[in-house]
Amino acid sequence: MMIQRLFQPFLSIMVPLLLFSLLLGLPGDPGRLWGPAYLALAPELGLLLGLLALWARRAGPPRLGGILLLSLLTLPLVLLRLADLGAQLAAGRPLQPLFDPVLLPALWGVLAGSMGPVPLALLLCLILAGLVGLISLAYRRMVRPLATVEGRWLAWALALGLPLLSLCGLPGAQPFSQGSVAAIIDQMARVAEGRRMQQALAAALAHDPVTGIPAALRFALLKGRPLVLIWVESYGQSALTDPRHGPLVSTRLALLEQELTAKGFHMLSGLVDSPVLGGRSWLAHGTLRAGIRQEQPAQQGLVLAAGHVGLVAALQQAGWHTQAIMPGLSQPWPEGTLWGFYRVLNAGALGYQGPRYGWSPMPDQALFAALDATQPFAAGPAYLELVLTSSHAPWTPLPPWRDGADGLADGSTYGPPDRPDYTSMAGAYALSIDYSLRAAGDWLARSLPDDALVLMLGDHPALGWIADPKAAGHHVPLHILSKDGALLQPARSWGLVDGMLPAADGPAIPMENLLGLILGSYSGPKPGGV
Repeated sequence: MMIQRLFQPFLSIMVPLLLFSLLLGLPGDPGRLWGPAYLALAPELGLLLGLLALWARRAGPPRLGGILLLSLLTLPLVLLRLADLGAQLAAGRPLQPLFDPVLLPALWGVLAGSMGPVPLALLLCLILAGLVGLISLAYRRMVRPLATVEGRWLAWALALGLPLLSLCGLPGAQPFSQGSVAAIIDQMARVAEGRRMQQALAAALAHDPVTGIPAALRFALLKGRPLVLIWVESYGQSALTDPRHGPLVSTRLALLEQELTAKGFHMLSGLVDSPVLGGRSWLAHGTLRAGIRQEQPAQQGLVLAAGHVGLVAALQQAGWHTQAIMPGLSQPWPEGTLWGFYRVLNAGALGYQGPRYGWSPMPDQALFAALDATQPFAAGPAYLELVLTSSHAPWTPLPPWRDGADGLADGSTYGPPDRPDYTSMAGAYALSIDYSLRAAGDWLARSLPDDALVLMLGDHPALGWIADPKAAGHHVPLHILSKDGALLQPARSWGLVDGMLPAADGPAIPMENLLGLILGSYSGPKPGGV
C-alpha cells in the first residue's frame, strides 16, 4: 500500500525533474550529449525540490504566480545552456559572453536571409513561448505532489541523495561541475578571459608594422601595379583534406593551374591560419588588413578606434585607388572608410537585380561580370578587395554556371532559384567551393592586367560537420598569382610551393603576419632608384 502511495508522486516528480536536468545540464560539447554524466539528474534541482517541499509544508505548493516566477527565473539558465551549445555547433567554440551579443544582428541577417524576417521572428517567439510553457508545465507537475506527506518525504530524500551521489561520483546524478552554478562561474571566467584578451590587443596596437617603413618606400617594388585580394568564403584546407570534398576541389585547383598556366600565369600556394572557424568572416578580413589577430568583434572595434594604419590605408596613402567589392553588404558600412577604402560596392551598387541564391545576394560569376563593367583598373593603380559569397552557408541552392556573358551583370540570365535542400548542405559545400574557384579563375584569365599581383585565400574553414577540420584546424589555402614571374620572387621566402595545390603538411602562416610579409617583401627602393 505504501509503495502504491509513493508511486504516483514519484512519477509526477521524476519526469519533470529529468526534463529540467537535461535542459539545465546541456553540455557545451555536442559530443557529450549522450554521455552518462549528462543523462542523469541535476543535484541542484534536488536541493531546489527540498526547499519547495519546506515551503509546501508551511504554505502549500506554489500557485500559478509562483510557478510562473520560477519559470522566468529558470529561462535565462536554459537559454545560456542553449547559447553555449549553439556557439559550438555554429562557430566551433564556446560562448563568449563579453563579445558574442554584438554578433546577434549578423546572425539575424544570415537566418533572415534564408527564411525571411517575419517567419524568423514568429519562429523565435514560438520557441520562447514554448520554452516558458514547457518549464511552467514541468514545475506545475513537479510541485503538485508536495501537497502530500509522501511527496514531501520523496522530495527531501532527493534533496539529500542527489548531492551525495554527485559528490561521490556515482551514477544517477550529474556532477556539480556540469551544473547551472558551475556554468555561471564558467561564463564569469570567460568574461575575465575576454578582458585579458582586450588588454593583450592594446599591447599589440602599440606596434604598427606600416609606420615602421618610411612612406616613400611602402610597396615600392610593386611600382604602382594593380593589386587584387580575393576572399573565397568558407574555403578551408579541410575542403581539400575531407574525403567527401577533396577530390572535387583538388580537381578544380588542378584545372585552374592548367588553364592559368596556359594564359601565362605563374602561381604559388600555401596555407594560412585563420583566427575564426565556421563564420565571422569580417574578423579574418580585419586580421589581414591590420596585421593584428582578431577573434572577437570587440577587438576589431578597438583596432579601428585606434587609427591603426593597416594594409588598405597604407595603399591609399601610396597612391592606389582602394576599392572594396562586397556583394554581401546589405547596410551602410562606415568601417570601410576607416579601413581606407576609397570606394565600396555592394550587389545593388554593382547593378545586380537577379535572384539570391541561399545567403549570397549575388552569384560570383555575376559579380565578376558586373565588376568588369565598372572598369576597375582604368583610373590608375588599383587595389581591389573582393569577397566571393556563393560559397557562404547554407550552400543551397547553388547558382547555375552560365557560358555566355549576356545577362550576367544585371542578373537577367537567372531564373527563379531551386528550393533550398538543407538535408544535403555538406554535399553542396564542395560544389559551391568549386563554383567560386571556377568563377575566380575565369575572371583572372579574362580580365586581369598583365602586371597585376593577386592574392586569393579562404577566410575560414567550414564547420566540422560540413568539412572535418581535425587534420586542418583553422588553416585556409593561399594562392599568389601573376603573369609577371618576377612579382612572385619576393613571396618565395614565405614557405609556399609552386602551383595551385598547397602542400598538405606545409607551414601555416598566421593570418596576422601576412601584412608584415607583404610590406617586408614588396617595400624598399625601386630598381634603379630610391
